[in-house]
Amino acid sequence: MKILHSPTRQVVILLLTGAVLVSSACGGSGHKAQLRAMDATPQESAIDVSLDSNSFASNVAYGTVSDYSSVGSGSRTLEIYPQGVATPFIDETISLTSGDKYTVLSANVLSSANALLLIDEKSTPASNTAELRIVNASPALGTVDVYIVSPGTNLSTVSPTYGGLAFEAVSTYKSLTASTAYEVYFTIANQKTAEIDSGPVTYSDGEVRTMVALNGEAGGYTLAVLKDLN
Repeated sequence: MKILHSPTRQVVILLLTGAVLVSSACGGSGHKAQLRAMDATPQESAIDVSLDSNSFASNVAYGTVSDYSSVGSGSRTLEIYPQGVATPFIDETISLTSGDKYTVLSANVLSSANALLLIDEKSTPASNTAELRIVNASPALGTVDVYIVSPGTNLSTVSPTYGGLAFEAVSTYKSLTASTAYEVYFTIANQKTAEIDSGPVTYSDGEVRTMVALNGEAGGYTLAVLKDLN
């Protein structure tokens, strides 16, 4: 019974308790999410990103996205900086769920910039299908109608796939037939003239993609396509 009061045992208990606390603070090996970051702020040619004041991604160019990284789940402090600058233009708290995948965008123009957090697909689509999601991250476009149709379709003859997609809105994932050509058109809401035309696009079996509408760096609009899975 005297061993219960052994100083050595007390030290071991303290060390084990400390290890549990450290593991909990860091998210623990079993409490991880996947996160990547995208620069969607038109005035920023590149961004640096930190989580809880620790560097997460560096020199992410406008319209591009970093690789997925494994991070602790839970409430995290996100800071986004102009590349090479010490003061963040976005400083927000984001919440990450263990086992989920996320993309965070530095969204909107610099004076109104905010973090737009997307929950990404993590499961492979059904056989012979692909999936495509649309994000309206162009401040200049405003609310749009989005058509995902066969190439060359006359838009006057069809209804939008996603009608009234507001700025910073995110569509659901749409199931597409793999290895079949589609064309994605963005029009101003309730109009039929395309402001953005993806041109013919084909996705392979099992691919999951996100298409992001952005302001063009030299005016107009552009698209970025992100690889979510496969």
